[in-house]
Amino acid sequence: MLGPIPSPTPVPIHFAPRLGASAEPAEAIPIIDIRSTARSVTVATLEDGIRVDVLAGLSKPYNEKELPGLLLYNEEGLRLFEQITYQPDYYLTGLEIDILSRHAHQIANSIPNGAILLELGAGALRKTALILDALETQEKNVTYFALDLDKPELLRTLAELNGRYTHVSLAGLWGTYDDGCTWLKQINDRPRIILWLGSSVGNMTRKEAGQFIRTFGDVLAPRDRFIIAIDSRYHKVDSIRAAYNDRAGVTRRFALNALNNVNDLFNVDVVDVSCFDYNPYYNEILGRNEAYFRCRKETQVRVPSETPILIHEGEYIRFGFSHKYDRVEKQLLWTAAGAYPVQEWMSRDEDYALTMLSWTS
Repeated sequence: MLGPIPSPTPVPIHFAPRLGASAEPAEAIPIIDIRSTARSVTVATLEDGIRVDVLAGLSKPYNEKELPGLLLYNEEGLRLFEQITYQPDYYLTGLEIDILSRHAHQIANSIPNGAILLELGAGALRKTALILDALETQEKNVTYFALDLDKPELLRTLAELNGRYTHVSLAGLWGTYDDGCTWLKQINDRPRIILWLGSSVGNMTRKEAGQFIRTFGDVLAPRDRFIIAIDSRYHKVDSIRAAYNDRAGVTRRFALNALNNVNDLFNVDVVDVSCFDYNPYYNEILGRNEAYFRCRKETQVRVPSETPILIHEGEYIRFGFSHKYDRVEKQLLWTAAGAYPVQEWMSRDEDYALTMLSWTS
């Protein structure tokens, strides 16, 4: 059984010295379990839910089949995705690092002393560290919370920053986005800044994205802010296509690992991975990359105690998409979220942005 959601007050933060300073060894960074017992979000129930989604998605008609994107993010998937962010073809990380390298101190200026900085789906922290470094230089006593559902990943990435700061404190939150929003409601005595990097908003439909951001906006006070990274439609089409199908083939391995994860999920080989290939498609009309598996030869998905599911040669199975936003679509997104952009930091070609949102005009 999971314990109750922890109280926001007794978080044991330890101020660690800079690397190279003469001091005692840094304390372990605390990881707070905020998974909700009310929703019983345990590994077992999460996996049960994914199994249900897999069966439901594969039971759809020809060329309408789909798989949940969560299959991508097992331990191997997280490792491969980090490799993707280092690929020259994956322009998103490079543009974001460029923005943060040039504007980190401006972003830090907008974060009050004593604030809580909560990052959604933190993952690797090499981009976030640019902001934390700027906060440290400004000697701001800010507490940074990395939110992620993968506890080993939290431990690994936060450990890389352990001992780096004296003013910035570090902690992890182990839970879902919903858990993070619930936890945030309890923290109302300090300014709250939410950070959502990587253009992760693109993984949601445009309607879902507006609703998701509004959910956090409903929790935030007038002094609080939400910083979101968002990619645009204004790249060359070939550049977008290459970003999701890099020359080194890392994205292909990342995608096919999701099918291996299906077999792990059911503890038996239900999918013959060799029958599929990764087939992304950039939909210029809808402004989104669509990720598909294409069946190379007819096969069956055989789940124990279930009727075998026939997959035809040439059939497509969608497992994700990445939406891009033009200027009007961004304005519509902010409107759907009930938010107002108060500051924006752009890439040199103005094709990628970090936008700071407020819920007071």
